Amino acid sequence: MDVPTLSAVKMAEGGEGWTPPFSKRKSLCVVTGGSRGFGRSVAVALAEEVARGSHIVVLGRNSESLRDTEKLSKAMSPHIQITTLFGDLSKCSVTGSIFACLRFQVDPTDYDHALLVNNAGSVGNVSRRTWEHGDPQELDSYFNLNVASAVSLTAKFLEFVRPGNLPCTIVNVTCDEAHRPMKCHSLYCAGKAAREMMFRVMAQEEPHLRILSYNPGPLETELKTTVMMEAADAEVREEIRRLRDDNQLIDPDVSARKLVQLLKEDLFKSGEIVNFHES
Repeated sequence: MDVPTLSAVKMAEGGEGWTPPFSKRKSLCVVTGGSRGFGRSVAVALAEEVARGSHIVVLGRNSESLRDTEKLSKAMSPHIQITTLFGDLSKCSVTGSIFACLRFQVDPTDYDHALLVNNAGSVGNVSRRTWEHGDPQELDSYFNLNVASAVSLTAKFLEFVRPGNLPCTIVNVTCDEAHRPMKCHSLYCAGKAAREMMFRVMAQEEPHLRILSYNPGPLETELKTTVMMEAADAEVREEIRRLRDDNQLIDPDVSARKLVQLLKEDLFKSGEIVNFHES
């Protein structure tokens, strides 16, 4: 006799162990790094899919660009609320102040599901090789933004939604460089690898959470342009140029919709890494 898989159970709507996909729930969603690029694309893709009455909170470092994200998201659905919050996550105090501010605007008990997308990050100074990163203050700032803020923000988020006893999904946006060394990207590689491991540990510690590390693929964003123009190594600059010339860079909107589809299906194993090109 065949034993039903988790996928089969979840696909059989109303069956034991089945929970409705997040797009059918009134959700509270927080997206970091939403001023532009992939973070903006994720916010807009979520706005198109979440249920009526949902609330999307978008964090970013550029207030003007955040307003553009808000307009694009609202255009997708007039029946959800969009809140934008300006903050520099490279500063240690910001994560606490974000949720202190949200407590005056959001009641987590009003929602059926909570989602956090940890997207904020930077590539760092690619004009330097590893041995040239000698400034402790610059290193603190980089790892505060790219590692510590993700840990702290996740903790504050879970604390914030606890009163509502909500089912929670945590997304970590990762990349190939978490596993593949790349010249001039030592800080970027280290930060992404650290984040992946942190969320893998959390998935083992907290089996009630749904945790996904999503690799959106090589995206056509400002980050790639920065690397192509500023990387200290000619091979790295040429690799990005070749990807662009061969049309191998992925539209962030396309990859964001893939992420939302994965969240809707909710079939991934908690803690695993899923790449854009995986079926």
